[in-house]
Amino acid sequence: MLLIAVLTAPAAHAAAEPQAVPVGATIHLDPSARLLRGSEASEVWSLYIELESGHRITQQFLLSNVGPGDHNAVALGHLIEQGREPFQYSNGRRRPRWTLSEDGLFFDIAASHLDLHRPTGELRITKDDIEIRLFFDFAAADPAWRIPEQMLPGNHHIELLALAAATHGTIHAPWMSEPITTRGRTWLVHSWTPHSEGELLDRRIDFYGFEDGTAYYGLQLDRGDEFRRTWLVSVPDSSRMIDSKINVTSRGMTGSASLSPSSASPHPLRGSGTHATASNSGQIALGREWLRFDPLSILPRLFRWLVGSRSNRDQVWADATIGGRLCTALGCPSPPDAGETVNDSSSMQETEEETAERSLTGVASITFFN
Repeated sequence: MLLIAVLTAPAAHAAAEPQAVPVGATIHLDPSARLLRGSEASEVWSLYIELESGHRITQQFLLSNVGPGDHNAVALGHLIEQGREPFQYSNGRRRPRWTLSEDGLFFDIAASHLDLHRPTGELRITKDDIEIRLFFDFAAADPAWRIPEQMLPGNHHIELLALAAATHGTIHAPWMSEPITTRGRTWLVHSWTPHSEGELLDRRIDFYGFEDGTAYYGLQLDRGDEFRRTWLVSVPDSSRMIDSKINVTSRGMTGSASLSPSSASPHPLRGSGTHATASNSGQIALGREWLRFDPLSILPRLFRWLVGSRSNRDQVWADATIGGRLCTALGCPSPPDAGETVNDSSSMQETEEETAERSLTGVASITFFN
């Protein structure tokens, strides 16, 4: 099992030391609702699902205190089938017109349901025009990670609850004559903060991928020149685990080729970019854009105005490729920090021999907050 934690920061400040995850450690995370207090608090469970039938599903369950009342709930999803326009479905309810189980692990928002009980989670959509019934492995021993605090803005929390978890079930869209039985993989990320995300971040990028038996999830957070952090976990289908730390000076998504941005969107999507270290280099490339939407569009007009006054959101999904030199040997030494000089040629040779060029493909979700 290969684990890579990456921390990036503005060049003007020294990068903090990434928090290492002990080899063989199992982290038990709590996916239940926190029901945060505060007028700007929000909490979201984000699912990305890839199915062997060729379909993709993006799904979010959001609790927000913005606007009248606390803990208002929204469920927003898209079913993607190649050659068709993305099919959007949604439900929204003010508290107490939606149901949360006492343990905070089951959400019933009209026709949208999310069950986070172990060992098997469930996404169930039972609307008149679409039905989704998918179950994913959610055992306590599955890989799970808490993003280290120093990689996040203050009072912001993110946990990776499921990484390419085995999934099975049925989907039935309006254009299908009968339900399709299929299998696939599910990624689940839980985020929460008592503050307005628009005041903490300008952009968030989530990467999801599975290729040649390797599952991965990546996260990049940006706040202008003040804050930039990147974190990546990669888990091959094997019993070994490698923990390495890489200090990166990152320019993120800064290419010049525009990827068919919406003319009405204030957030054009750039085509590619690079990240580099003193001894490592890599490429982050965005391919076909297959979904773009305003996450606030389903809210009632007053709610949309209140939330939009604090954060001008836009979310884009596109195919993505991440390439670079990754550590491949247990105990592989970390590359030097930027500006550090290493005179031991044998040490440098060992480092080079214990790294390898790899390229992982998947999808990227880019959320613009401002």
